Amino acid sequence: MKYGTPESIAAAAGQVLYEVDETAGIAYLTLNRPEKHNAMSVPMRDRIIDLMAEAGDDARVRVIVIRGNGKSFCSGNEINEQWGQKRPHERRRTLTVGYRYGADMAWGRLGFSQAISRSPKVTVAQLHGYCAAAAYFMIACKADVVTAAEDTRIGALEARFLGPAGAVASVHINRILGMKAARRTGFTAMPMSGTEAHHLGLVDTVVPAADLAAATGEIASAIATRPPGHLLYLKSRLRAAEGVMDTSVPSITGLLVSHFLQSGPDEMDFWKTAKAVGVGGALDADKKRKGAADPRTGVTA
Repeated sequence: MKYGTPESIAAAAGQVLYEVDETAGIAYLTLNRPEKHNAMSVPMRDRIIDLMAEAGDDARVRVIVIRGNGKSFCSGNEINEQWGQKRPHERRRTLTVGYRYGADMAWGRLGFSQAISRSPKVTVAQLHGYCAAAAYFMIACKADVVTAAEDTRIGALEARFLGPAGAVASVHINRILGMKAARRTGFTAMPMSGTEAHHLGLVDTVVPAADLAAATGEIASAIATRPPGHLLYLKSRLRAAEGVMDTSVPSITGLLVSHFLQSGPDEMDFWKTAKAVGVGGALDADKKRKGAADPRTGVTA
């Protein structure tokens, strides 16, 4: 079943663009919803899954670059739309949802982040502006290589009301940033700059914003010159190594179950407010809550 309104499903083709540079061996997947800082609707995420599969099967493609048009790479999932499209019995996460997600990971029915992490082609995320929420832990953390502008703002801003990133996301964040850095970003909700993310190991290359596209193209082109069979071998070897780090399906499914059993009042209050006045209004209301930190200023109420 595909979620979305007829309008949002029809719009997705223009909101996630796709082109292949045959000479360079590079596919470009471009988020194109700049008026929303490229917030991803449900149909956009479905299209990402389809395009990742297309690129994975295309013998011309050796590298996939994921980037965004406008002021930001991506502000995460479109929460208003996603909430509105859930059927009533799905609005509260259940154990069934947790187990189903674990089965999806085990048997290959992929979500969009799994489509990125399991792609047989090398993936490069090109970050600028905001790289927030799902864009942070479901794209940047899953891509093979990450380039960023120095002033990129990377992080899970929703940590102000949901706490540190969800259980499954935390596996990847801890693995990449290390436990201490993951705690700092999770507990304070302060975004990392591209330069900070480079120091922590999330970002491989950091440059001034004006040089980002050229730097990404240079890295992607260098990778694409490698023999396809060699790249496939390297990808499979890296995935095997990740399996040693206790990111197995049973472990992650257990984390999902524990996460979905939580129902903190701050989380419930946020969703109620978001339903009434939108995500922007809910964020503004949350900033007034005692003890809440504004990630843009670092000031705690």
